[in-house]
Amino acid sequence: VTYHREGFTGFITLNRSEKRNAMNLALWTALDEAIRLAEEDQEARVIILRGQGKSFCSGLDLGPENELIQAIGGTPNASQKLTFFRLVRKTQEIHNRLERLTRPTIAVIHGHCLGAGLELVLCCDFRLCSAETIFAVPEAKLAIITDVGGLQRLPRVVGPGHARELAFRGHPFDAAKAKAINLVNEVFPDKATLEAKALEMAEEIAGNPPLAVQGAKEVLLFSEGASIEQSLAYNAARSCMILPSEDLFEAVSAYLQKKKGEFKGA
Repeated sequence: VTYHREGFTGFITLNRSEKRNAMNLALWTALDEAIRLAEEDQEARVIILRGQGKSFCSGLDLGPENELIQAIGGTPNASQKLTFFRLVRKTQEIHNRLERLTRPTIAVIHGHCLGAGLELVLCCDFRLCSAETIFAVPEAKLAIITDVGGLQRLPRVVGPGHARELAFRGHPFDAAKAKAINLVNEVFPDKATLEAKALEMAEEIAGNPPLAVQGAKEVLLFSEGASIEQSLAYNAARSCMILPSEDLFEAVSAYLQKKKGEFKGA
């Protein structure tokens, strides 16, 4: 997994293309490091998550070299179960860190987005895909339970009925259905158009005052686990944190002069 930035847009790229970016413990560890780099990059105002090669992610790597598979296939005893539990919790926390990135995140999906890959994109603020993309939550067909956040995040995105169908059936479905159930925000005809439109959206977000954008994300994340009253109180406090600001005066000036503002995050 690599991280780099172009302008104000950071890119986290799954780079195990020879395995269609199948997830193993080494990839998750590298992803954790890329997320850390993105979080520490103060110049990045939006983060794009994407996959190199023919697919975004083909799901969990079922090969014997994957430590998670080794833990599953070990001799059933207390030690084996505890080892597997700790590995699952470790991967869950990596997904949580992606979800809690202070900058907005866009998942750019092509080819396949299966199992662990789908769980990964659910951690992003929104998702875009190309028309040929195939999705699935196939764990039920493999006699395992989806366990790194899909069963918690999927109902919030597509609703409980669709989430249960996807989790219970384990069937593949296309981009049109993904759009119909609100799993993705937009579907584009091909990968080139997808990447161009994703960058266009990222640049639009990055062009807004970053303190306001990041504050809105923090309020949205807080609200998912809070009552309306708690969320309103946090919203008021979070708004007070960034007002007044230099960006506010720049935004008002740009609006009155009908020009594009230049914002510094100050």
